[in-house]
Amino acid sequence: MLTEQYLNRRYRADTFAHFQTPVYFLGKRGWHTVGKPMNAYNDHRLQIEQRSERTFQHTLSVHDVILKFVLESEVKRIVSSEDKLWHEAIDFGNIPDAWIQFDGGEVFIEVDRDTEWGNVPATKFDNYVRFQTSGAYDKVLPGCTFKVLFITTTESRIEALEGSVKSDDIWFCTMEKFLREPLNHAHWFALRGFYALSDLPKKEV
Repeated sequence: MLTEQYLNRRYRADTFAHFQTPVYFLGKRGWHTVGKPMNAYNDHRLQIEQRSERTFQHTLSVHDVILKFVLESEVKRIVSSEDKLWHEAIDFGNIPDAWIQFDGGEVFIEVDRDTEWGNVPATKFDNYVRFQTSGAYDKVLPGCTFKVLFITTTESRIEALEGSVKSDDIWFCTMEKFLREPLNHAHWFALRGFYALSDLPKKEV
């Protein structure tokens, strides 16, 4: 795959200073195969090669979440954090890690690595609630269900954030449990109890 340029590779520092972990991404031929414009490939490659170690694990975690949706459901659309939709068409104070439309509805994805404290998570939650209640979400994405999946590190982290949430549309789960259980497992904690993605309401268009 590397030789034929379907994949490319960069290395990132591991726990041990003398060892580097390979990280694979689309090569030129792979980029073309999935229908991406070739004049954008160099920017894509440079963006990955120059990504800092501090943000790299977060990016890989987001990809783990997206991959689980792709493998265990019928995904219709993925809008990543780098999509200009969040920067140009929508301005509600947050840039989601992703928005996924799949056969069970539509969800925002937030992957939390326990690096944001103070008022930062609460402000993020408030921005989502305001985006929904103001009607702005329905205007931009009409007919879509509204749900935020907040995937974090530990149950104690979830407990610490509970007091900041004022909406039952924000669901919590640890990354370990999310990756271990089936996608439709009832492991999402919210204000009114535990839910499964199959519990997403079907919105009439």
